Amino acid sequence: MAAVAGAPLVALGAALQQNAAGHCQNQSFLRLLTHLIRTPKWLLGALTTFGGAAMHIIALANGPLTVVQPLGMSGLPIAVLIAAAIDRRRVKKLEIVGALAVSTGLVSLLMLLPHESAPPTLDGPSAIVLCGCAFALLGGAAVMARRSLGAVNALFLAIGSGIGYGVFAALVRVSGSTALREVSGTVFWVGGLAVVFCVMGLMFQQNAYRTGRFALSYATLLVADPITGSLIGVLVLNEQLPDSFLSGMGALLACAVTIAGVVILARLAPHHHVRTEPEHPVRELVSV
Repeated sequence: MAAVAGAPLVALGAALQQNAAGHCQNQSFLRLLTHLIRTPKWLLGALTTFGGAAMHIIALANGPLTVVQPLGMSGLPIAVLIAAAIDRRRVKKLEIVGALAVSTGLVSLLMLLPHESAPPTLDGPSAIVLCGCAFALLGGAAVMARRSLGAVNALFLAIGSGIGYGVFAALVRVSGSTALREVSGTVFWVGGLAVVFCVMGLMFQQNAYRTGRFALSYATLLVADPITGSLIGVLVLNEQLPDSFLSGMGALLACAVTIAGVVILARLAPHHHVRTEPEHPVRELVSV
């Protein structure tokens, strides 16, 4: 329930943040965030998002990643409508179709995933491997975004954001669940790593928003985030995947519907207040 209640708050916060980020075209990848934190509208969006995220964190401490993470997508259609209202533009029919396809696919996938999970644990070697793989993927997303334009640029930035937030969610799942049992050193060092990946996810997210392709960016984020979190849950935290043929086929169909929704959103033109061919926002990051 906490994850479901937090989704609309996150959606509202995302819509406010994208409006502020969409008007910041002259900031580099790294400097964008420092500029946005001085913008009242972005700060309001950040506070709203924080309220929704707090409820999501409560859910992560009490439920498996394979259940909690996909619930965040329930706010996607709401976010599309709110973003259009803030931008004072009409909602495109394909925006709604794409958003509903993504939402339907992820909800269906959620229903097919096992809802049982043992308390997660994470040791030092596993954390090193996990963080190393995550940073490699984030670096790859940054490089691909630098070499891309338009929808592809927004896509890779949003994928990077989803990876960052997915790892953040997995680490919060470990830290929060451990804290409920006992306060140990694991709570603090895992929590510290979670903060690092949260900041990385935030930087990629805001740069994706300023491309003017909010529906695509937010939908891709909502897909990449639970996929990353669920994979970590299965591969590292010993959570489960569907174990029957019918469940497996249903999960594949749900994934296909979700991907179709993302493709629909990727084909839409950017919003009017953003240049059609934006400069590469990650050029400075890769060059450093």
